[in-house]
Amino acid sequence: MPGFYRPGKLEKAAAQLMDSILQNEYALYTLTLLFGLAFGQFIVRPVFLLIKKKSEKKQFRYFCTLLGSLVRVSPFIGAVASLNILRFQKTIEITSENLLKSAHVISIAILTYIAGELLVYIYDSYSRARTGKATSLYHILIRILTYSAGTIVIFDLLGIEIAPILTALGVGGLAVALALQDTLSNLFAGVHILAARQLKPGDYIRLDSGEEGYVVDINWRNTEIRTLLHNIVIIPNSKIASSVTTNFFTVQKNLFFHFIVGVHYDSDLEQVERVTLEVAQKLIDEYPHIPRNFSPRVQFLEFADSSINLRVWLATDLYENQYDIRHEFIKRLHKRYGEEGITIPFPIRSIYVEKNEN
Repeated sequence: MPGFYRPGKLEKAAAQLMDSILQNEYALYTLTLLFGLAFGQFIVRPVFLLIKKKSEKKQFRYFCTLLGSLVRVSPFIGAVASLNILRFQKTIEITSENLLKSAHVISIAILTYIAGELLVYIYDSYSRARTGKATSLYHILIRILTYSAGTIVIFDLLGIEIAPILTALGVGGLAVALALQDTLSNLFAGVHILAARQLKPGDYIRLDSGEEGYVVDINWRNTEIRTLLHNIVIIPNSKIASSVTTNFFTVQKNLFFHFIVGVHYDSDLEQVERVTLEVAQKLIDEYPHIPRNFSPRVQFLEFADSSINLRVWLATDLYENQYDIRHEFIKRLHKRYGEEGITIPFPIRSIYVEKNEN
């Protein structure tokens, strides 16, 4: 009939291809999965990113972390949604149960990943609020425990017996432990250090071998220390656990230090003590890195060969600031001693040269 639409060869070929796909459950399953991944990547992911940016402006921290995890797994979310829709199609009624089970497995895997990231963020927030730092070793342990729990749930859903797997792991674990003896010793040493709260990021420590600096991180194998020259020293956890370690921040953050000053034997010691305390107190009032509630102390120490020595005690908030404080205090004390007529002696040696008449 004139005006009646007759499909061309291209339309017929497309219709035949669609019919063959609908009749082939594996092709339909694959295309649906690919469509779900693309939908999650290009539709769901931008939506999550937009909501995350809006939430960051309002400082919803935990919600932002949850959205950040959802952004990473958004393609899989689209795939799971597509598979759940696909199970209602009549062409795959036989495999709908398997598809539903696969969707459940993927859903549990996604939720496990999100739970692991959320727990890591909660730990980070707690640690930073309490100590200002967080260690990556706890990140690894939290993820291992969370992923292990998710794996057990997935095995149970698939009907896989866990007991034989645990038995095999127990037998093979001995060989793995022998092969990875050093690695495991560092891992358990790091866990012991953190559990005993001997060290934490931000502490200034000194080992008996001479290394010293600020603890940057404690991971599953090493402890990273930042020296005063801003170099990173990497030390195995087992070495730190077995060495004598001085932690300058165990009791309190303020660090006390002293240095020795010598005055002449003819000096008025009462005047020396008063002038020294005045210089120290003025430095405390003006220098920003000295605790305001600290009171300087002066103690006469000994009668030395050329001088009467006294010890001056000062404090600082950070270990490296003591060098600037020493520098400034010595300049001010030397100037004030000169104004007050207090002499700082130095050793004098008399040399006699015998003249040989020959």
